[in-house]
Amino acid sequence: MPLEYMILGVLMDEPTHGYSIKKQLLETFSENLGLNDGQLYPALSRLERRGWIKKQVIEQRRSPTKHLYRVTRRGEVAFFRWLESADPEAEPAPYDFFWRYGFLQKCSFFRQLDPATVIAQACQKLEDVDRRIAELESFLKRMEEKEADPYRQMIVEYGIRYQRMRREWLEDLRARATAQAHEKPSRLAAGAP
Repeated sequence: MPLEYMILGVLMDEPTHGYSIKKQLLETFSENLGLNDGQLYPALSRLERRGWIKKQVIEQRRSPTKHLYRVTRRGEVAFFRWLESADPEAEPAPYDFFWRYGFLQKCSFFRQLDPATVIAQACQKLEDVDRRIAELESFLKRMEEKEADPYRQMIVEYGIRYQRMRREWLEDLRARATAQAHEKPSRLAAGAP
């Protein structure tokens, strides 16, 4: 359901067509949002069936027919009800992060690896995180230059802070593996079965 409210949010600014909705969502949030036409147009149909949006068909001589969507009064009420409500998903399961991040699952068995392998994996993840931080900082700079909505900028700032926290944790992981490498050989290096 959040996709439908995000669509309503775009349409609250101005009536527009499906391609423009998709473009705005991808530009606002991420090209990696995973939004495709197979999600967008069924969501628009659901919104229309609920009476939350209205579609206007515009015939064009040299181009395909254009569908312009606008929010109805019922859609505005639903959108503001959602926007003003408490977020029921604010508290995920305590270990939700573990199941969503495969690297952590592997990490729970790193004692089986040679510390040099753990260090190499941590270094690879650090490179990935640094790349992601650079991408987000660049995206934020473009948003600032365009004087984008400050709350949307804060979403990108959240992403940067999250990635920096991951970076700090990965640095700790690498330091622990480095210390372990100096303490004792791993089970694999010791010839354990």
